[in-house]
Amino acid sequence: MKVITAFLLLALTDSGAIAAPCPCTIFFTGDAKPFIAEGLARDAASRRFFVAGVAARRIVEIQGGRARNFATLPDDYSPLGIAVAGNTLWVTAAVIPQGAGREGPSALIAFDLKGRVRNIYPVPDEGRHALGDLTVAPDGTVYISDGLDGSLYMLARGGRALTRLGARKLFKSPQGMALSADGKSLLVVDYALGLTRLDLATATFTPLKIPDGVNVKGVDGLARLPDGSFLASQNGTKVPHILRLIPSPDWSELFSADVIATGDPAVADPSLVLADGSGAYVVGISQWGSFGQDQQTPTKPLQPWRIIKLDLNDASPRR
Repeated sequence: MKVITAFLLLALTDSGAIAAPCPCTIFFTGDAKPFIAEGLARDAASRRFFVAGVAARRIVEIQGGRARNFATLPDDYSPLGIAVAGNTLWVTAAVIPQGAGREGPSALIAFDLKGRVRNIYPVPDEGRHALGDLTVAPDGTVYISDGLDGSLYMLARGGRALTRLGARKLFKSPQGMALSADGKSLLVVDYALGLTRLDLATATFTPLKIPDGVNVKGVDGLARLPDGSFLASQNGTKVPHILRLIPSPDWSELFSADVIATGDPAVADPSLVLADGSGAYVVGISQWGSFGQDQQTPTKPLQPWRIIKLDLNDASPRR
């Protein structure tokens, strides 16, 4: 989540000054009203596309080119990351200034696919928290990152409460995650630390070896592509980038970080990403850039929020 962790990014440098036009088309354009598009999810069965609106404190569903309200979050929560698994929409949520005008608790919320709350799982630790990104394992386990506190949490299938993975504040500011094919590791991007591999058995992480001259700090969203590479949104650099990350099979090193798009108005204010059988998507204009770190009212003119569909076959690699 871009604004909450902005204080970590002041020293980050740009990872490339050469513009790369976006190989993309507009999937959906929202209104120029406070919304802040963050998480993306898709239900393959109904072909509905879900978008989390942080400032609006609601989730919209898009179908047939039209958007309608899916659910308004309870208790002043704002939705952040979202994921569909089976007949559940999992939502990371937090009470934050951009949504409620104040700071408050954070939780994982389970909705059914009709927009009804099934359960709320609060963060079990004291202090300030903002659960932001999540990934769901094939066995139903939900893994969640807390970009504000630095901790990781999980909810086992059928579990009644979140449990912490490893030590408190294990990371600096963990964001997007992906589970390994054998279910033993998580690939975790951290705004300040870059790419890391977490061993789930020991809850310890190892930074990936990164090629010289490559900057993978400031990465927010992460989504696995069919070929085993990863789509990533890097919004913690002066100029945002949409990247394709290609790690080694054992996630011990990064082979390459190809720039899919940068310096293009279509992706000038990106947040999270999504990749599934229907294609690859990114929130190209989120509206985060129009809000201050602790402001409920926009401090800069709002653009309509926008979802972009990428054509990765037309992407010319730039490193």
